[in-house]
Amino acid sequence: MKEPVRRLEFHILYQCTNSCVFCCESEHMRNFGAYPALPEDVSAILKAKRRQGYDHVTFTGGEPTLYPGLLDALRQAKHLGYKTFLISNGAALSIPEFCARILPFTDELCFSVHGHNAALHDKLARNPRAFVRIKKALENVRSHPRRLFVMINTVVNRLNVGHLPALLRWAGRFDKVRHFLLSHMAPEGDGLRRFKNLAVRHKDIAKQLPAMAAAAKAKGITLRVFGVPACELGEHWKLSNDLYFSPRVTVARAFLKGGKVGWFEEPSLDATRARRHLPFCSRCGLHEKCGGVFRRYYREFGKEGMHPLA
Repeated sequence: MKEPVRRLEFHILYQCTNSCVFCCESEHMRNFGAYPALPEDVSAILKAKRRQGYDHVTFTGGEPTLYPGLLDALRQAKHLGYKTFLISNGAALSIPEFCARILPFTDELCFSVHGHNAALHDKLARNPRAFVRIKKALENVRSHPRRLFVMINTVVNRLNVGHLPALLRWAGRFDKVRHFLLSHMAPEGDGLRRFKNLAVRHKDIAKQLPAMAAAAKAKGITLRVFGVPACELGEHWKLSNDLYFSPRVTVARAFLKGGKVGWFEEPSLDATRARRHLPFCSRCGLHEKCGGVFRRYYREFGKEGMHPLA
């Protein structure tokens, strides 16, 4: 029996203070940066989805903290009975006064952190203040009295793959961080344009996992890996994020019939997302849960970049 869809992913605007070299939303920001959600759109969508049984909403973008009506959106979501999840680069949350207004209505936070120091993170974010701000945001969240679930998402690439254990140790200094997600570069937007130059082989991620798994366990942090087939993780196959995937519906801006900009709903009922299964996958007991390999990854690296059974 399939799990009912209860998660809503809401792209409320396509603007950002960073310009990450692998940004999977870059095309959307170029196309729809001038079309943030209107307050009446947010209200209507939240109400409609709540009536349909949705009880978890992720506000994302772009950078959702740039949305002028974010506080109202969070308040309404909580009033309607949603659990609220905010994905952020930390820029606005580095401001204590903003944190004080936003965090009382936020249940879960995901911070995008791609390096354990300013030199690396700022280079990948293409913003000379990005690391200072994300660090301050994490400090603000740590000192806030509310109990929050905080996760870190790191997009793995050739520049940071050798520093992943150091990044996890750095994140572990902030005691509200409970989840650490390693995301293989998604071949979308700028991530597609730079895939050949920046994407890493699965084995390069897998060999970081023994040290990271030990460090995560010591800190009580859950470690997961997105975008890599479970078989490629070796003895750490249980770290595959696919095994814990929850179905969701994404509401985002899109070009509708006639070129008009409007709202588009896209269901994600499994973990595939531009991925495919290979012939040998059918013999794997995780076939139904694992999303397989990114199509672009297989075109780029072929069998040489895959598990020996491929």
